[in-house]
Amino acid sequence: MQDDVERLKEIVDGGACCAVALVQAGLELKGEKNELLLQAVSGLCGGVRGKLLCGALTGAACMLNILDPEQANAHLVPELVQWFEETVGAEYGGLDCADIRGGFAGPGAAGASCSAVIEATYLRARELLRKYGREFP
Repeated sequence: MQDDVERLKEIVDGGACCAVALVQAGLELKGEKNELLLQAVSGLCGGVRGKLLCGALTGAACMLNILDPEQANAHLVPELVQWFEETVGAEYGGLDCADIRGGFAGPGAAGASCSAVIEATYLRARELLRKYGREFP
């Protein structure tokens, strides 16, 4: 799994926002590409482009639906949201992009706090996939 975490970092370092990076990582785990989907998901970046709910959470929810559509909405996404509230929300004082980025939210490459949240959210999503019997290389 270390290789896919490194790949996620490359995607983020390449300028992809939170939501796009997580969805792209999910597509790559399935061996797929979908530029139209990535373009659609880019609307979630920067808290739905308006400082709202963190794109790492919304992007990971999309990623889980790509990787395990049967379990995602019933189990994986609710457990991810609970974890996100208890960890990221507690650390940053909320779940919105503006909370995590200290009041600044907008398009562009992720800051340090965003990179940490993206990676932690990805790792938690992968743990949940394993918990429900889904393994990817």
